[in-house]
Amino acid sequence: MLAPMRVPDDYLEGKARILDLGGWFKPEPRATHVVDYLPWETRGTKLNLQPLPGERFSKATWFQADFIDPNLRLPFPDKFFDVVLCGHTVEDLTAPQHLLREMQRVGIAGVIEVPSRLIEQTLGSRDRRSRLPGHPHHHWIADVSDGELVLSAKPDSGLASSAQVVPLSYFEAVRRTRPGADVTIHAWSGQLRFRFAPRQESADRARQFVRGLGISRLERLTDGGRRWARRLRARWRGQAREDFSWWPRILEESRPYSAIPLR
Repeated sequence: MLAPMRVPDDYLEGKARILDLGGWFKPEPRATHVVDYLPWETRGTKLNLQPLPGERFSKATWFQADFIDPNLRLPFPDKFFDVVLCGHTVEDLTAPQHLLREMQRVGIAGVIEVPSRLIEQTLGSRDRRSRLPGHPHHHWIADVSDGELVLSAKPDSGLASSAQVVPLSYFEAVRRTRPGADVTIHAWSGQLRFRFAPRQESADRARQFVRGLGISRLERLTDGGRRWARRLRARWRGQAREDFSWWPRILEESRPYSAIPLR
């Protein structure tokens, strides 16, 4: 399950106004305001019609918006927030530039957290058995380079090639010794700099990343066999496919409370 953003207490301490963008699944309780596609009433994937313990935001300071709308305009004046938080949202958007521009407009500083390149290039990192790398519904792989957020389109990154992907066993070994290896964090202040990598640069970044890990052919073969065995076991147990039925249910529960049309 998605974990809360890893923002230290002292970073938010004393901040009068904190915005959480895209926090519906796990809202940051220290935020004073939240903007998401879905309404306050179904935050956290459950119908919650009352404030929950520890929540600094309220129903009155929860707003809805379509983040991929090219005319996106958040309902706040320029530099209204001391800190803007955005966790595990940018990679979900087909066109994140609208949200990123608004993030800079309304915020003095902020933190963006996304899945790391390592997790997005690892085979089976989503369920420990898949033939696909990372989270298939994500559109972007993010790097932070010289204070700039660089977004590479996953289709441009050549992840169908074995030279561009990482065995799950390698990722799991890294995660045991480096707990933060599954996320990339970009903290910005004043100006949020970002750009989209061209196709060739996206492929080069993916290839160079894997090449630098020094993964052996034997490790790849062994890892493939383990994931194959897990797929067989999952089929035998009737768990061959991930269950996404919760999303239509949440949309249906959210519609009566929604201030915008939900697709």
